[in-house]
Amino acid sequence: MTTTLKTSGFAWKTCALISGISVLFVCIYGFWGFSLLNAQYTLAQKQHGNIAGAILSKYPEAEQTLIAAMQDTDYDYLDKGFSILTKYGYRENMLMTDDPYYHSALLPFFPLLAVVLLIDLLLIALCFFFFYKSRRQQEWRLHEILESYLADNYSPLVDQKNRKPVFSESFTDTLLKLGHKLKAKTRALDKERDHTKTLVTDISHQLKTPVSALKSCFTMCMEADSETERADFLERCSGQLSHLENLITELVNISRLETDMVTLKQEHVLLSDLLADAVNMVYEKTLPKNITVELLEPDGETGSRIPLFLDRRWTAEAVANLLDNAVKYSPADSTVTLRLHRFYSYIRLEIEDEGIGVSPVDANRIFQRFYRGSHPVVKQTEGSGVGLYLARRILEAQGGTISVKPAAEKGSIFTLHLPLPEYM
Repeated sequence: MTTTLKTSGFAWKTCALISGISVLFVCIYGFWGFSLLNAQYTLAQKQHGNIAGAILSKYPEAEQTLIAAMQDTDYDYLDKGFSILTKYGYRENMLMTDDPYYHSALLPFFPLLAVVLLIDLLLIALCFFFFYKSRRQQEWRLHEILESYLADNYSPLVDQKNRKPVFSESFTDTLLKLGHKLKAKTRALDKERDHTKTLVTDISHQLKTPVSALKSCFTMCMEADSETERADFLERCSGQLSHLENLITELVNISRLETDMVTLKQEHVLLSDLLADAVNMVYEKTLPKNITVELLEPDGETGSRIPLFLDRRWTAEAVANLLDNAVKYSPADSTVTLRLHRFYSYIRLEIEDEGIGVSPVDANRIFQRFYRGSHPVVKQTEGSGVGLYLARRILEAQGGTISVKPAAEKGSIFTLHLPLPEYM
């Protein structure tokens, strides 16, 4: 490929050199022709002067007549003159080549003219040949680059920086931009393909446990010896079905978000309404453990009445996932506290529980898909590991953030930052 580009540059230089030589030949030949004609003109002037001198030396009285004839633009004496010159071999329509004075000068002129024309034609032919060869080489280079792009080989993007342009600088820049765009799209497709494989693997793994448990419950239910055992196993089956239903719902939500099948419809909504929706989603789960959910606002402010521009349904579900997590891992008769802090460009919502807390190791990983903490209580509690991941995706898609830190005494504090509408 390097040889092709060097040859292409050589072709352009050769064409320029040949064109320069051709122009030089024409200039030299034109100068020589002009010099030749000027010499013959000088010779003719001498001949006319010699004739005039011969006539005036013998007939001095004819000087005025000679001067008048030389100044006569009507050529009154032309016919008389030609009639006299005819006696000595001159004709009225005599060609320049028939004149012995010019014939000797023109004798080498025409062959040399033919040679110069032939050389110019050869030089022009060479120019066309090198230009055509260069064009074909650049077309082949373009073909190689496009074939490389089609084969997902983007090495020309690296090599091209140190090479001469194809056709022109602007065309080469466009070609490089096309290559970079195709490379980016290829990487995105590969990433999406890997992501899809990982998602399918994770979903299969997550569904395997509840399906196996449900199958075992039904088998034992069919083999039960009494109605009491059968009822007990049916109740377990119902619990497994509920768990499976919740898991499938969460998996569907994740897949819809990650494949952009769900478009977040942002609208003006009061923070109080959003929090009310989230609390209502987990209210029934707080009753068995007598857990209280309370909202603390800054003194003298009604922070919960702050208008936001978010997707009400999905944002409420994200907050509900955090509340559900807090209720799930908090002891009975405890409190889940929501604190609001308004800043210049965002709202900070803190959700503090009195549960088992989050270890520093798990703090950086609990927002990953399907990840569950290493605490023994977490392992004993049913869960899919998608709630916190789903909350993070929903908030980040709307310009928000989420993080977690240990509480002062016990439990965890999940911190949400929600942008204000005028700063989105």
